Amino acid sequence: MKGDEARKLLGFPPNCRPSASQVRAAYKRKVWESHPDRFPVHEKSCAESKFKLISEAYRCLQSGPSRDPGPGSVVYSHVVRSGVPRAYGGSKNQGL
Repeated sequence: MKGDEARKLLGFPPNCRPSASQVRAAYKRKVWESHPDRFPVHEKSCAESKFKLISEAYRCLQSGPSRDPGPGSVVYSHVVRSGVPRAYGGSKNQGL
């Protein structure tokens, strides 16, 4: 799900940047309105699918841009030193 779709589903304008607390409040409001247990038996399947879409939209907006880095982002990795630990007779890794 894209961010614009998620914002629209939770009731935000497509180009706005809601804060985490605004997203949480909108999610709680929408979930309460569309919870399947609040509907009669013949409407439960429709309410359940809408409930799942709202949950997916919430996860999409909560994860933010950090989950899906764009083409211009840089990803750093952690460098791990190799060798024998000092407790087992290894050196202090003087060269590093």
